[in-house]
Amino acid sequence: MKKKFIDRFSEILVQQGVIDEQDILGIHREFKSGENLRFEDFLLKVGIVDRPELLKALSIYYEVPAIDVIGEFFDHHDLRLIPKGVMLRHHFIPYTRENDNLMVIAADPNDINLAITIGKYISHNIIFAVGIASDIRESINEYYDESITYQPDGLESQLMERSQQDIHSMGQQIVQQGYNISIPEIIEDTIDDYESK
Repeated sequence: MKKKFIDRFSEILVQQGVIDEQDILGIHREFKSGENLRFEDFLLKVGIVDRPELLKALSIYYEVPAIDVIGEFFDHHDLRLIPKGVMLRHHFIPYTRENDNLMVIAADPNDINLAITIGKYISHNIIFAVGIASDIRESINEYYDESITYQPDGLESQLMERSQQDIHSMGQQIVQQGYNISIPEIIEDTIDDYESK
């Protein structure tokens, strides 16, 4: 993390009355000796700031709106446009789309390469908001975890959920309508064995 960001962000927190000026050196020392975290994630994790205070300071620093991504709904289509690894590496997530504009929540909206990276996957005009890096990562991972188990309520899932009885009754209807087909019968002893009538 750049020293310039840490120093300026600390000043903002002092100006907002969140931390005392005499505590800055101790906070910086603890941050450097701690885990490999972004400065803002560190402040949140150790309880120096709470989420609303952190978001407000980030908004002031980056001069864009701040959005708390926790509990927000993200459009499946928008997230599928950009690979998961790209979003995690650059700490951003697509938020809302209106006409040709896509709002993206990023941990560092000032990253000059971010718009170029996103532009490889979408052609929308990009509007940035700022969010907390750890929350953005969590939201991306949560979305993909849910997507793995997601099943639509359409015809495909109805077909998958049909029982053995449903399948046999469908087969009997086809035979009664005069079609001469061989319908496999499931043997009760084992799921893998089939025999034809």
